[in-house]
Amino acid sequence: MIQRSATLGDLELTPLVDGYFRLDGGAMFGVVPKPLWEKRAPADERNRIRLGLRPLLIRGGARTMIID
Repeated sequence: MIQRSATLGDLELTPLVDGYFRLDGGAMFGVVPKPLWEKRAPADERNRIRLGLRPLLIRGGARTMIID
């Protein structure tokens, strides 16, 4: 996977991929009808959608931080 960094002032911002998990699609999209949200986020047999864990790596000067 290619990780693309962006620059914001003196900071370098890099999104990371830390894995995936599944949550109930109905709970995530609320009142939006399933036929609409399922086009964007297909559900499994238990109605769960896949969501990514994507912390942000920030580098600037002598500091390195992760926002999770």
